[in-house]
Amino acid sequence: MKIATVSFNSVWENKKANLIHLERIVKSLKYKADFVVFPEMTLTGFSVSNLDFAEDFTNSDSIRIIKNIAKENQINIVFGMMISKGVNRYNSCIAVNRNGEIDGNYEKMHLFSYSGEDKLISCGNEVKSIPWRGGWGLSICFDLRFPELYQKLSKENLILVNIANWPKSRVSHWRTLLNARAIENQSFMIGVNRIGTDGNELAYEESSCIFSPTGDKIEPVEIADEIQLFDLNLDEAIEWRKKFPIENDRRNNIYKKFYN
Repeated sequence: MKIATVSFNSVWENKKANLIHLERIVKSLKYKADFVVFPEMTLTGFSVSNLDFAEDFTNSDSIRIIKNIAKENQINIVFGMMISKGVNRYNSCIAVNRNGEIDGNYEKMHLFSYSGEDKLISCGNEVKSIPWRGGWGLSICFDLRFPELYQKLSKENLILVNIANWPKSRVSHWRTLLNARAIENQSFMIGVNRIGTDGNELAYEESSCIFSPTGDKIEPVEIADEIQLFDLNLDEAIEWRKKFPIENDRRNNIYKKFYN
């Protein structure tokens, strides 16, 4: 299966410019990729303080545009944006299929209190998987530091995804945690991070990558600007889980006591 990761350089708080750039990238991948994954808050950058950027999930112009882009180019798209549901606002990861339909919407569960994100938006409370080939488990940025989420997701998914705005100053943590999540869950771990500098003067470096279920960094088959194209063989995860069935040795009944 062909998956493209896009180390998107989001224009700060400029949805129009980012939607134009997103469409240009997706068009360039038509007939080349089955899936394309963009970073957290693709359309604005990590601007959680400006709550006016949240769009009503059931009546979003941006989502409607991306649905059309997916359908026109016959590509499944994962992207991030701030949405609203009633009075609540969420940092969301949305999966749109090639027919222009939403297959999943994950609302960030672990909010980044270090930046004050938890004071501004609501946290999600639902683990989200989508029924794409192999099963895909969704997560966002800071979630990566909480392995329990990925243990849950890996039970029904061979592919785990984290979309992020992870600063250059902590990028070694990003790579290490992505690798660990792949190894401990025997899953493909896709991490997609932005590049450039945001409106808070935080710098980001090219660090989008995919780790295999055995923990090896997978090399892209093609690279073009912000885009890396990968060809994944899901049988690798299936066979590795059979060959080295570490899940059988988990002590879930004991672990539950840790959280009481």
